[in-house]
Amino acid sequence: MPDLFIVEAALNGSRKRSEHPDVPLSAGELAAEARRCVEAGASVVHVHARRRDGGWTASPAAYSRVVRAIRAAAPGVLISITSLRPLRVPAGRVRSLLERLPPDARPDLISVNLGHIATWVARQDEPGRDTQHFPNSYDDIVQLLETCRTVGIIPELGLMDFGFISNAVTLREDGALPGTPWFLLELDKPAYGAGAQVAPATAANFAALSSALRAQFPGVPWAAHGAGVATFTVVQRALEDGAHVRVGFEDCVQMPDSTLARSNADQVAWVVGRATALGRRPATYDEARRIVLGSNQG
Repeated sequence: MPDLFIVEAALNGSRKRSEHPDVPLSAGELAAEARRCVEAGASVVHVHARRRDGGWTASPAAYSRVVRAIRAAAPGVLISITSLRPLRVPAGRVRSLLERLPPDARPDLISVNLGHIATWVARQDEPGRDTQHFPNSYDDIVQLLETCRTVGIIPELGLMDFGFISNAVTLREDGALPGTPWFLLELDKPAYGAGAQVAPATAANFAALSSALRAQFPGVPWAAHGAGVATFTVVQRALEDGAHVRVGFEDCVQMPDSTLARSNADQVAWVVGRATALGRRPATYDEARRIVLGSNQG
């Protein structure tokens, strides 16, 4: 019997139309793109609701429109949203979003990065770099995980470097993690020197981090992705390694040959083709739900 694997499609993230003219932003666009990804083999879609100008939002109304539209277009698909917030936006805004969403508009999952993220960003008109810091304190994370338990949403626990894995162990020891968590191994920058203080997307980093994750959380299910075209190296290694995977415009708007992807679904189809050659089969909705939701029992 072929080995099952989950394909998660991250449909937009914070991508701009200047990066790809067809980045889905509205509820209707996200729903149509989710449907295309499902038809290509995805069983989970990860989305960021956006304001009309494309900016970040934690509006319950905006997320309700997106979740309901996706469920109408692709009934049964697991929906993941983000807890990433801009600088100076308190973590309470995300908890409030989850608490205020009507039951029929709640996602199945929410990504929760298990640590701070800092990036050195090149200045536009002068030498040097500015530091962008996206804080995620211990209290922020613990309170968000508690809200997830209260409202019945599964945390998708983001691991971006060894320190994040160490944080996961600490949270487990403190009783803050689900009994058997679901992780997302995120090699979230395309290369060394990109300015972000997280692990770049290389095969060596995937091998090291996946080994550490398995040592600390044996038998726990997880998915992996990278950033830029380098994400396909990480995804290929993950497929060979028996892990689940994520692709999509949030991580890369191109195909492995650096040509612009027409749709997130093109990347999903690439993954399915590679996995089929390895004797693996994309999970159905129900199978993915058992893997992801079942991993959080206890």
